[in-house]
Amino acid sequence: MARSKVAPLLVVILSLALLIPGITRPLMTLQADMNRQALVSEGKKVLNEQKLHPAMASIANQFLDNLRVEGQSRVYDKTRSILGTAEDLWNFGYRLVAILILTFSVVIPGIKSLMLLGACFVNDNRRLLVIGAAISKWSMADVFAMGVLIASLAANAASSESALLAFHASLHDGFYWFLAYCLVSGAAGQWLTREL
Repeated sequence: MARSKVAPLLVVILSLALLIPGITRPLMTLQADMNRQALVSEGKKVLNEQKLHPAMASIANQFLDNLRVEGQSRVYDKTRSILGTAEDLWNFGYRLVAILILTFSVVIPGIKSLMLLGACFVNDNRRLLVIGAAISKWSMADVFAMGVLIASLAANAASSESALLAFHASLHDGFYWFLAYCLVSGAAGQWLTREL
């Protein structure tokens, strides 16, 4: 192996080391809190839509008007990694989506990294680099990382005190590991291509 390939080899190994926690560590937590008073208001709307005897409707409305409940109840709380998300989707019957997530977030980045790794050891590495570059165009790693960030921001923006449900999202270290993999892997590919 040429000395000029030692540094890119170390960067490729670093990218593989970043990919593993990027797909296995917690990526994101989604939470939903139910506003208890908004639930009472929704119950009142449903009650008024029913064809109840006027006396029963009046009693029920008086009860709900005087009912004061404070706070929120957590109705959804899930923290998942990329692999955990794909597993959940598979188990819930969304197999195509699970396969797409695994393909674009695990398989293609893994193959790309292995191609770059092979290019460090093969003298005529042009074919490996071309295949790696072609595969990386199909990789949705950068798109996935940005999609997670946008979903997180959108979920936080949708939170409202008056809404029945308030959604919250937070990113975890798996997101940052995966983002670091995307950046380091892209740099390694460009470095090796420049060396060619």
